[in-house]
Amino acid sequence: MNVPHLVRMANQIEDFFRSEPQRELAIAAIETHLRRFWEPRMRRSIMAHVEAGGDGLGELAISAVRRLSQAANDTAPGKKVP
Repeated sequence: MNVPHLVRMANQIEDFFRSEPQRELAIAAIETHLRRFWEPRMRRSIMAHVEAGGDGLGELAISAVRRLSQAANDTAPGKKVP
């Protein structure tokens, strides 16, 4: 995947939701957008990019991708659900 392109796209999504006065709602909206409209390959690439430091990504986008990563880890095969 073209990570610079994914970073640019994620930052555009962040720009759109930045007008949301509640930071947590903005992060949740970005995460939802990534989950609904990005294919799994794209999500895996952006998660790996954040894991490596997230160079170039905005603060809200990084937070949203981290939540996306956490959700992916929580539902990984073999993980016990309480």
